[in-house]
Amino acid sequence: MLLSQDELERMQKRFVYPRFSAAEYERRYGNIRRMMRTVNLDCLLIVGGSAAYGRCWFNFRYVTNMMGKAEMANYCFFPKEGDPAVVTRPGHSLAGAMLARTAVSNVIVGKPSVLDAIVAEIRERGYDQGRIGIVEYDPYTSIPKNHWDHFTTNLPRAELVPVTKEFIAVRLLKSPEEIQFLERSAELGDIGIRAMQERVKPGMTEGEVFGLVHDAVLKAGGEMGMIQLGSCSMLDPDINDQRPRPVERIIGERDIINNELGIFYNGYEAQCGRPVTTGEPTSEYREMFDLAIEGYRRLVPTLHVGKSSEDSIEAMQFIRDTEYEFYGGFLQGMLGANPRHEPQIGFDRVQSAEDRYLFDSDGRLVYQVGHVFTLQMHIVDKSHARGLFVGDFLVIEENGPRCLNNLPLEIMRTQL
Repeated sequence: MLLSQDELERMQKRFVYPRFSAAEYERRYGNIRRMMRTVNLDCLLIVGGSAAYGRCWFNFRYVTNMMGKAEMANYCFFPKEGDPAVVTRPGHSLAGAMLARTAVSNVIVGKPSVLDAIVAEIRERGYDQGRIGIVEYDPYTSIPKNHWDHFTTNLPRAELVPVTKEFIAVRLLKSPEEIQFLERSAELGDIGIRAMQERVKPGMTEGEVFGLVHDAVLKAGGEMGMIQLGSCSMLDPDINDQRPRPVERIIGERDIINNELGIFYNGYEAQCGRPVTTGEPTSEYREMFDLAIEGYRRLVPTLHVGKSSEDSIEAMQFIRDTEYEFYGGFLQGMLGANPRHEPQIGFDRVQSAEDRYLFDSDGRLVYQVGHVFTLQMHIVDKSHARGLFVGDFLVIEENGPRCLNNLPLEIMRTQL
């Protein structure tokens, strides 16, 4: 079905969602089509689905501004010429409150099969003997096998080409409009952490802490996004990482609550984190926090145009002379792009030939204007029983990195 401009305007007035400009979509579509010409593609099939906190919609949303309600695999059909289309099933996705999101007017309804509708559209366009690019959820998560089998069986003369990495590379450098949405996401993360500092008190359940973060960020206009928390006694620690769901635990008088928040705003995610404590931090946790700030201050100066991941890795070598280590990488990029947040930079992130879509032939990522990263100092002791997380979101600009978060670099002690 083809939605008229009048229909779209009526729905969008009734159901108000944040939106990108027409010029931003023109920029995106132009970049995508340049990539398609480079690899000689007739069309793209861009999958989206409800998983990984909703991040599996991100590539689909990038082109359409749409997402489903509970669907596991809707598609965007993106031809080399003409307008893209959303391909979905009847039902939830066709409700006015869902369609009001759309940046494309063509909605193809599979009755009942989305896959048959895609095959019919490809045949009608004359692409059934051409090259069809498949954009997956991320470079390491394929479309469902039965979908691949359906396409290859019903389009036997077409060549299906996975181009997820090429698509991600198109998205790597953020535009000013994208950065504005990331700024809003960062602000929402700050709100969630402040809510913990201001409202958490001993005697609460860990579930209540999750709930107050959700309450604060949703009231402020955020989407659900990623909320990970982990609490333990600072006197008898037993966590090194955050959790996506609460456990049955009561917050004590001398606890630490590690947190990592990535609150979505229009499909964009800027992550942040600060340790929150219900009492005076122990000397061990203060030592870990000081180490995290040392790493933070060494890493930021490497995030300049012309420097590279090699400089960042070298700056973090100091940790090897301490009693602690990094848990995972210390830079993760592409926030608001795909579930894995590529590129990831750290001691445990050895680049291979498969990563050349983002890294150069020497295995480096050379920083440019528009690169964005979560800078995260996730410090753990050697036994991995005690952990501490500090994170902020930075964008690389002409004059250097700019932090989008506004929280102080300190342990956030609760106020109740």
